[in-house]
Amino acid sequence: MRLFASGSDPLIHKLFRQTLFVMIIAELATSVATMFDGIIIARFFDRYAVASYGLTTPYTNLIKTVGCFFATGTQVVYSRYAASGDIRKANSAFTVSAAVLTVGSLLAAAAIFLFSQEIAGMLGASRDPAHLQAYTSQYLKGLAFGFPMNLGTVFLIPFMNIDGDKKRISLSINVMLISNLAGDLLVAKVFHAGVFGLALVTSISYMLSFAVLLLHFRKDSFIRLQKIGSMKEVARAGVIPAVMRSFSMIRSYAVNLIFLSLAGTGFLAANTLVQGNIKAVPMCIAAAIGTTTLSISGVLYGEHDRRGLKQIFRSALVISFGQCLVIALVVFVFARQIVGIFGSPDIAEDAVLALRCWVVGLPFIGAKMFFVYYFQATEKRRLSYYSSFAGEFLFLVLTLQIAGKLFGDFGMFASYPVAEILYLVSIVLIAWAKCGHFPRRLEDLLFLDKDFDADESKIIDVSIHGPEEVPALSEHAMDFCRANGVDDRRSLYLSLVVEEMAGNIFEHGADDGKPHFVDMKIIVLGDSVKLRLRDNCRQFNPKERAEMMSDDPEHNIGLRIVSQISKDMSYVGLFNLNQLTIEI
Repeated sequence: MRLFASGSDPLIHKLFRQTLFVMIIAELATSVATMFDGIIIARFFDRYAVASYGLTTPYTNLIKTVGCFFATGTQVVYSRYAASGDIRKANSAFTVSAAVLTVGSLLAAAAIFLFSQEIAGMLGASRDPAHLQAYTSQYLKGLAFGFPMNLGTVFLIPFMNIDGDKKRISLSINVMLISNLAGDLLVAKVFHAGVFGLALVTSISYMLSFAVLLLHFRKDSFIRLQKIGSMKEVARAGVIPAVMRSFSMIRSYAVNLIFLSLAGTGFLAANTLVQGNIKAVPMCIAAAIGTTTLSISGVLYGEHDRRGLKQIFRSALVISFGQCLVIALVVFVFARQIVGIFGSPDIAEDAVLALRCWVVGLPFIGAKMFFVYYFQATEKRRLSYYSSFAGEFLFLVLTLQIAGKLFGDFGMFASYPVAEILYLVSIVLIAWAKCGHFPRRLEDLLFLDKDFDADESKIIDVSIHGPEEVPALSEHAMDFCRANGVDDRRSLYLSLVVEEMAGNIFEHGADDGKPHFVDMKIIVLGDSVKLRLRDNCRQFNPKERAEMMSDDPEHNIGLRIVSQISKDMSYVGLFNLNQLTIEI
């Protein structure tokens, strides 16, 4: 029988890659529409318009800050309750977040529109009011119309993934991209409506994208509006990513001021072209590593799944120093051609240098994003706050100040990869202090407590990939239970449950020709044994089916037996995975 070793979890690895693709699209949702604006501004407007666009970067970060507070906090709480089978409490958390976000975003949009001049001044436009103030204010006014829908898109996309509606995410983003690009071209070449028109088109594209996501709730969905619950749990889970995004916003503001004071408007425009536009697409994969880690790790941590968490770390590193490294090499080589797409020949040389310096750090950003979001998912609050402050603000601002004065323009641009490396080095040093030795294994960097799960000798955690392995898996489960002091009756019962349920999974849910896996975890807990089966086959709730069984004694006899010999049975479907937990 092919049983995967405890260091490998192919089901979680496959889930990570599938979710990563969805999250890349989600990351594009918050950046590509405004990136199109940046391209049009760079081609059809002057350098002051480009610099003004750069000054609005904190606005984009504000959206991500608020969006992450609600989306991440709600996602963590929802996953926690859903994994335990309490869908009512999960939906209560979703409902209260949706209600607060709706009211708050409408009020914020009104404030942004009414006080755009004052906000532009606070963002730095007042340093050059003759050239920067009007552009910045107009762009903010146009974006204000789409502020609630932009936040709504950021909030809903992770829940489309949780609820298994990945196609709707793609459709929503396609609608946004097509409408925004077409509208930008019309505004710039036909109507000549200026930066306000470009921002307004971006707002309209978010409205259309949000409307597509709302159509998800027309179908039978696990996620639905429920009686409003408490916001306390969501706030507690969401405050950490909000703090992280806040430091990103403060960093953008501080970096803009440093570039203006040390290098001038031209270099600020070049940095803006890279940080606000060009990096959006390559950065998506690194950012998606973080959001994917958050989506899955919270559930695995709640289940005390050490093997699954190690697999998430392994998968994140493979992507960071695999695909991210390849992307970095391609962008580095073709930096001049990429910058040429955006026009602005007067800042092109500086932008090429800025892009090449930044992209060197892309693999390290991917690794950083794993840690930042992993600490959030696993409730390592001190490390989360440290990562928010040091990883998103401190190292870059300090390096920028020092390198800018010592090495000039190159030193300022080179500060980006140096800051990422410094953060990762600091995490290794912190792990070294915690472990008492230099980290030698991936697990040393996961910061898991010694009592994170039960005695490893009382746990078996394996995977199979076909029905022919089920009999051997059943026998293996019985032998494991007997070896750990479980009486013969319960050992036999567990063996029967494994054979029945795992066999059903492959027989009824794996007939689509795609590769499927079943993870089996058994934990011996004193006078009981807990079995968890997780699979990526067709969605099926055996607990619900058992409760619906007819009086015919021959109907679903296997499920009847399992139901009768089990102390407890629970089912949850998350991320297109079935997870059945049975206690005997």
